[in-house]
Amino acid sequence: MSAVTADRPRYATPTRVDVTECRTDRLPERVRANRVDGSEVHLERRGGRTFLVTRPSE
Repeated sequence: MSAVTADRPRYATPTRVDVTECRTDRLPERVRANRVDGSEVHLERRGGRTFLVTRPSE
């Protein structure tokens, strides 16, 4: 039996990071830092705030 550890966590639920004050040239870096293996990442606007949302794949 072998054990494999991922270098990034796998979340069961979508994660949301506030990037309202983040400069646009830093967004790709924030995407890489918050990306979960095999997930979809997109921006979402809610109530005047901007969030980086990660949705885990099934």
